[in-house]
Amino acid sequence: MAETKKRGRQWAPIRPVNSHAGRLAEFLRQQIDSSGKTLAALAGEVGYSKSQVSTLLSGRIPPQKFVIQVVTATVPPVLRERRQAEALQLLQDAEHPPRAPRTTVPRQASVVSLTQAQAQIEQIQVYERLTRALEQESELRQAAQNSARLIWVLLSMVHTLDDRVRKLTDERDRLAGQTAGSTLEDARKRIGRAEEQKAKAESELARAKAKRQQAEDLADRLRQEIEALTDELDRLRGDGPSPHDYLPTLAGNASQASLEDGDPEADDIDAALARATAVNNEDADTIDRISTEITGEPAPAAQPQPIVLDNSPTSPNTANKPAFQLKEEAEAAAERGDATAAAQLYGALADVSAAYLGQDDENTLDSRHHHAYWTGEAGDPAAACALYAALITDRTRVLGPDHERTLISRHNHAASTGEAGDPATARDLHADLAADRTRVLGPDHENTLLSRHQHAYWTEKAGDPATARDLHADLAADYARLLGPDHEDTLFSRHEHAYCTAMAGDPAAARDLYASVAADRTRVLGPNNKNTLSSVAQHERWARKAAEPQ
Repeated sequence: MAETKKRGRQWAPIRPVNSHAGRLAEFLRQQIDSSGKTLAALAGEVGYSKSQVSTLLSGRIPPQKFVIQVVTATVPPVLRERRQAEALQLLQDAEHPPRAPRTTVPRQASVVSLTQAQAQIEQIQVYERLTRALEQESELRQAAQNSARLIWVLLSMVHTLDDRVRKLTDERDRLAGQTAGSTLEDARKRIGRAEEQKAKAESELARAKAKRQQAEDLADRLRQEIEALTDELDRLRGDGPSPHDYLPTLAGNASQASLEDGDPEADDIDAALARATAVNNEDADTIDRISTEITGEPAPAAQPQPIVLDNSPTSPNTANKPAFQLKEEAEAAAERGDATAAAQLYGALADVSAAYLGQDDENTLDSRHHHAYWTGEAGDPAAACALYAALITDRTRVLGPDHERTLISRHNHAASTGEAGDPATARDLHADLAADRTRVLGPDHENTLLSRHQHAYWTEKAGDPATARDLHADLAADYARLLGPDHEDTLFSRHEHAYCTAMAGDPAAARDLYASVAADRTRVLGPNNKNTLSSVAQHERWARKAAEPQ
């Protein structure tokens, strides 16, 4: 029988601090994928949370202890020493990026010496420009992340203030019926203050959205310059703690009204708004400074506009929860593997994001992606397929057809299509995606190879084992060239090649292919590994079939 290969959600894009850190992240991700372990299971073994593991595998420079623990938890003992040495070498290169070797030349005439001196000066100048560009890009990416976090905080605050205004209005109406005098006037003041706070929160929310876009636009512009400067120099980026890991604590900013009316809840809201304003101001200063350095002009001032909801911000199935709470609960449900709850919560979060941030906002599109994924995990691939199809249309329009997230949505749509019972369409979708990934990412990229695997897999499921056999044979050869003959992906493709050969009606050839892969899996993985046992069992089966009279 054919083995199955997990086709769930793919890794998030790697954004490395330098090229060597990117290669380390790719290497560690490959070991995890080959082991078949989920991030939740791996987190329990290495002593880091799931979110910390994801962060350390996103292109940052991880601690040596983390690297060793990941290799230990994911690599078979027979390969562990070699894989650990490879990982530690990548880590050393990431921590101390190798400089391009200097070439020595014999002494020449003074003109040549001057030329060499000028070349060295130019190299130093390029290096300084590159270093500054990397620092600026890092600051801008951090400012964009700060704004993204602040958006969710302010969304929750706006929702809280909506509830507060409703409650205070009910209290005012009740007091009005009792003609309560000064008590009624106090209720009216509280309503006015809550409405002012809500307007300020909405204004800061609009500023945060505008700042995030400005920071991302400037960072993209810098990335183009960095790519040009790194033709001859290694990329460098500083890696330090963020000054905005927490909102700054400000004292003495409460309004005089808050000191007089004895309203602790409103006082807390004022303090939170003051902290949000401080973060917005500090990041705005960063963006203006870098914009001035790049363009000669500060970034255009954001024009905050009150945010008006077109519909209710929450689903009736989510007990009127704010966006921030929905996001936390959705992530928690996904963490524990509760697919049904995760699908429902991400669906509600997508509605909230669309209402507050707009249909084309990155957070809205990401929430829709998670909604589709967990809908499929909850056992409804047909519904997931429809959700992915709509998401592909919007991501293509917003991000472009060749954007990595658009391609990931196409991958998951194709997988859901097959799981929903349409292998022929899944085959065609994966074939188109493999061609596009080859064009965009290159023929040797891991996602290109994954799409080729899925194309071969669904080709066999669609009833064409002979074509699938040839596709798997080509893929196994490329895996052997890129990863080595003993890599698990290479062995897996060889097993699938043998299976499709058998399904195509050639039991003798299948017997020989299974014998070869069984021997290599025994040597590499050990005789008791489940994949080794699978290949051994299939070899025995097809040896009997080949010996039977026709």
